[in-house]
Amino acid sequence: MTLYFFERIADDDFVGPVIVAAPDEAEAWRLLAAREGADRTALEALGWQIAQDLAALPARPAIVYPSHYRRAILG
Repeated sequence: MTLYFFERIADDDFVGPVIVAAPDEAEAWRLLAAREGADRTALEALGWQIAQDLAALPARPAIVYPSHYRRAILG
């Protein structure tokens, strides 16, 4: 089971994280789609994205940043 951290960022709004536990990414999107009442394509068009996925918990205490934060920090 993997935890998928979804978020939606717009010019004037932020929604997230919505955390979905699912066996794979397709099922995570299906569950989010059911929650939001829209299909995956519509959600992606609205700006929904997976900010982070965790297949395992860190072995020691840590701050876990979404992947796009890491790219901004390293970029």
